[in-house]
Amino acid sequence: MEEYSCIEIEHCVESITSIKILSNNTELLQEEINVLISKSHDKYFNKPIIIDVHSKSFQANDLAVLIEILAQNELVAIGIRTTKQELIDFVRFSGLAVFSHNSQNIEATNLDKAKPKVPKLSPDPHKDKVYKAPIIIANQVTSNKQAHAEDCDLVLLKPVMLDGAAISYGSISAYQEVRGKLFAGTSGDTKATIFIHSFKAQLISIAGVYKKFDSIPTKLFEKSVVIDLFEGKLRFKAV
Repeated sequence: MEEYSCIEIEHCVESITSIKILSNNTELLQEEINVLISKSHDKYFNKPIIIDVHSKSFQANDLAVLIEILAQNELVAIGIRTTKQELIDFVRFSGLAVFSHNSQNIEATNLDKAKPKVPKLSPDPHKDKVYKAPIIIANQVTSNKQAHAEDCDLVLLKPVMLDGAAISYGSISAYQEVRGKLFAGTSGDTKATIFIHSFKAQLISIAGVYKKFDSIPTKLFEKSVVIDLFEGKLRFKAV
């Protein structure tokens, strides 16, 4: 154990479940997860979950939906195992972990070939953990309309049109083009980030620090862009 003045660090190994994802059919995934939980609720209640993606067609919007499905079934998504950069970027902006394929001490659950296993009797350190999934907006944010996410992050699966606005207490991930306005960290969260798949924004704001765009620099226009705060100023990075 390492000791500091205000914290103590203990290195330990806990039981974590890995769910292999073999399809990007989110409706089927929801059905199978519902069946899994209905049969083994006590075993998986508030269980920390690693999402192990084996489907080549699985995309970031599928992952956002899956995280919400897990939360609805009282499963706690703590990270992902994948080599797909799009998914890695998504989970990092969402505050989740990225696990290597060499991680040990993982209990695997294959949704298509789930086999009954004897539950371990060790105490679950995540039992009282409350996980709040991001708000997922599956519709286009049209002109003069707003999308809101209070007390959590916001995921936008469709475009934000000119004069449309998306507002989040936390971070914002936009997986289509953004022509309107994005306001992240409205609760004062200076660590909030914004990801935009295709940058055409009118205005960007994080924790009250904002920048308007009458014209967009060539290095950002229609590029995938990550925005954060660095030394009190907005930082834009094309990825």
